[in-house]
Amino acid sequence: MSENPLVEVRDLARHYRVGGTTVHALDGVSLQIAAGEALAVVGRSGSGKSTLLHLLGGLERPTAGQVTVDGHALHTLRGDRLARFRLETVGFIFQSFHLIPHMSVLENVVLPLRLADAERRTRHKRALELLERVG
Repeated sequence: MSENPLVEVRDLARHYRVGGTTVHALDGVSLQIAAGEALAVVGRSGSGKSTLLHLLGGLERPTAGQVTVDGHALHTLRGDRLARFRLETVGFIFQSFHLIPHMSVLENVVLPLRLADAERRTRHKRALELLERVG
């Protein structure tokens, strides 16, 4: 394993109970991602891709193992500290979008910038730049 990776996962596991069955979505996953490195997560439906991304983004808790992103040991963070990590460090574009329906797309992108206390005069400009980047 290299020194100071942007993302480091060690022996990660995520198990779910579905009825009387335990689903092993991830078991013993270890990986490193360097800053600037591109990574594609591919696999068949149900292979754990979304589970891995949710764990890397702090949306789910691991059953076992360690997740460190940009120096944040996610497996140790709780409550407000985990919410602050998600607000300031990661971003998700969900398949179902999860937009607030009564707000425009621009307003939806500005909202997390407001929550992160970004300067009022730069929020709109930054949101437009981000929207331009994703087309």
